Amino acid sequence: MTNCDNVLFSMVSYRRNIKDMLFVNKLSDMELAISITRSLSDMFGENFEFKSLKNISLKNCMRLEEDGILTKEMIENKDISAFGLGYDNVCKILVNEEDHIRLVAKAQGLCLEEMFEKANEMDDVVLDKLEMAFDSEIGYLTANPNLFGTGLEVLCGMFLPALVFGGKFLKIMTEIKKGEYQVLGLDGGEWNKKSPFVIIKNKYTFGKKENEIAQDLQELVNKLISLEKNEENSQFDLSASTLADSIFRGFGVMSSAYRMAFDEAEELVGKVLWGVLLKILVLKQRIDFLELLNKIKENNLSAGNIKETEKQRAKILRESSSKIFRAELDL
Repeated sequence: MTNCDNVLFSMVSYRRNIKDMLFVNKLSDMELAISITRSLSDMFGENFEFKSLKNISLKNCMRLEEDGILTKEMIENKDISAFGLGYDNVCKILVNEEDHIRLVAKAQGLCLEEMFEKANEMDDVVLDKLEMAFDSEIGYLTANPNLFGTGLEVLCGMFLPALVFGGKFLKIMTEIKKGEYQVLGLDGGEWNKKSPFVIIKNKYTFGKKENEIAQDLQELVNKLISLEKNEENSQFDLSASTLADSIFRGFGVMSSAYRMAFDEAEELVGKVLWGVLLKILVLKQRIDFLELLNKIKENNLSAGNIKETEKQRAKILRESSSKIFRAELDL
């Protein structure tokens, strides 16, 4: 695993569907759903703890979604869904999400190769015991046609402030292997184009070998890291005081705003984190910036309307900013 300020996490997952069974969005047979979970529990029971969502309250399911363990699709299929968490805190198995089975390996930092190996190990166990929906010409069949072939998803959560704030990120992604990758927000939804927090994910799998998909993303991530460092150095060389001023202004808004929309908050948190990494801002106490972003999302705030939600968000940001102070600079 490689420590890298620009890579927040790495994730690899396989989607699999059992032969001759309807895909999960059409599956309503409780006995079949239980059968899948029992089979997986028998295969992985020593290394995983499995739980059925049917036995978990909706409120607790929502909390598990906030923690990144469950997905909205699983909660929508609550009565037939289950999950298994690996005791290594890296692997998990989702049952009846969009597909019958999703095998996930995820960890902080740049570790695509390790996550690919772990996901493959889980997949080998499953394929040895269960016969999957497979076409001799197309490959593995999934609920998402884009994933036909291998069913493999590889992605990295990245922090790219110099490229995003410098206005170069979109152009770079357009020029690099156009159409092969998706740019998403950290929640897997649409990316806020002013946010330096992005997910880079393969868009297709058909016609490629599994190791090629993982290697191609690794190469792209390495290139983005290099371009980010070059752009950061360029902005410093051009005007370090202008860069510091932008970060100080972002910190000032974050520390004093009364109301704050999420898109603006995400941009400001990105500027403040960048300032910390550049030592333009200094932490008095540790801040988990990803946890902070998750905390201020709409669905994680208890307010009943937009105005109150924005007030709560601003209050959380003000409290977080009290853990930071501005460095004395002579630029």
